[in-house]
Amino acid sequence: MTARPRPLAEAARVDPRAWARVAIVATDVDGTLTDRGELRSPIVEVIARLIRAGVEVIPVSGRPAGEVLGLCRYLPGVTRGIAENGLLEVVPDRAPRWISGRPTDVERLLAVGDWLNADHQAGLQRTGDAFCRLGDVAYEREGRGEPELERLRERARERGVHLVWSNVHVHLAEQLPDKGEGLLQVLAQEGTDPTTVATIGDAPNDVGLFRPGRFGLTVGTRDVVDQLQQFDDLPQFVAQAREAAAFSELAEGLLARG
Repeated sequence: MTARPRPLAEAARVDPRAWARVAIVATDVDGTLTDRGELRSPIVEVIARLIRAGVEVIPVSGRPAGEVLGLCRYLPGVTRGIAENGLLEVVPDRAPRWISGRPTDVERLLAVGDWLNADHQAGLQRTGDAFCRLGDVAYEREGRGEPELERLRERARERGVHLVWSNVHVHLAEQLPDKGEGLLQVLAQEGTDPTTVATIGDAPNDVGLFRPGRFGLTVGTRDVVDQLQQFDDLPQFVAQAREAAAFSELAEGLLARG
């Protein structure tokens, strides 16, 4: 595990070059852009202000391709996103593109979910957005705490399947979900320097956005501090605030660079 994150307020002083270079903010959605489960108008305005200042915003979400498409179409100035924990690139008016290079065996994942329910009393319920998912299989988290999620993760490993979670969903995937790897592949294909990217997230499925050496600046919401043991890698910095207020904290700092 990397060193404990420093306060985001110190980022400009601790790493001034990385701070000055940020041209893209790659952000988780649930628990990072949302506030108590809702995408509210103040965060939409913050995103618009970043875009007007020349900072691109890319949603990198565990949400399905269909929902990320909606975000890209309606959030002001947002022109693309990454869905299903790094599996798919989404651009309005184009078919979603597999970043991993191969589609998922959804039936196999569903069979593992059924096994967890039948043999391990998981009580997993498919998400209501299942109809617009192309890759992973997702279930409602429904308030499950880390001990129960860790138990289910170990059982899923017995079947060669990876289980990760966000603050709203539990995901089953054939390969370890890695939002950061998906983002890196998209950036490499267009020749964008990843050191110009700041990432921000809140939950264990965001760990790929925090991996050292990948991006110029990595930030966690305050929620990361409460679950440090769940992250193989930690962000460099942590916001003072939680949820959407943490994204705003990062955005306001970038907008004040002058």
